[in-house]
Amino acid sequence: MPFSVPRALLVSLLATPLVPSSARGQEAVDHWRVQLELGFNGASGNSSFSILRTGGKATHLRTDVAEFEAAFLVRYGKNDEKVIADDAKATLKFDLWPKGAWSPFVFADVARDGIRRLDGRFSGGAGGKWTFWESAGGEASLSAAALWDYQNFKVAAGSTGPQTENSARWSVRTKLEKKLSSTATFEQVAFYQPVWDAASDYTLDVTSSVTTKVLGNLDLALEHQYLRDATPPEGVGPDDQRFSVVVKVTF
Repeated sequence: MPFSVPRALLVSLLATPLVPSSARGQEAVDHWRVQLELGFNGASGNSSFSILRTGGKATHLRTDVAEFEAAFLVRYGKNDEKVIADDAKATLKFDLWPKGAWSPFVFADVARDGIRRLDGRFSGGAGGKWTFWESAGGEASLSAAALWDYQNFKVAAGSTGPQTENSARWSVRTKLEKKLSSTATFEQVAFYQPVWDAASDYTLDVTSSVTTKVLGNLDLALEHQYLRDATPPEGVGPDDQRFSVVVKVTF
């Protein structure tokens, strides 16, 4: 009697897609999240203006192992052919065990700001993060790091101020993220960076924002940034504030 395959089994085998054994039992996951933004920006302090800004951020999503993030932000504006805003910043950050209560990290920043007469700034260092509160409603963390900071200033003609500055600094960061509703989130990140042996010589950067989901992967954010340099270059005031309305697209 010839061997025959039952009809039901044959139909089942033909309908089953061919999947490599190494991929069975695994779900397809995205390894990166990319966010692009475009916003209107206003400022008060050393200058008052209205400009456009653009930026982006790419984050590695395997946060159970480590987290890598690269981000950039560019602002530029003119008023009657006069440049009134010209700054840019790029950041690289690597966190080990980001979902743990304690996480070591390394980072590097490159920045420039024509309005504040900063031709270039590089800072990099390492430290640790402590997440002391985490729940379904948000999280809060405290970070401390040691960093090396190099700044190159655009010195005005006749100025006696230094053109470059090298310093070792401490960096303390607080971060709070709190859900206001199912679609809105409040976030505040504050950096305090004093020179290691001179607490009165410091920079302070506090950014607060409220982000709400508009449609799908489109978000709208209202942002306020306060900047203070306790020892600014000659001819530059210590304080600046920046206000932004930003549209963000995540994919």
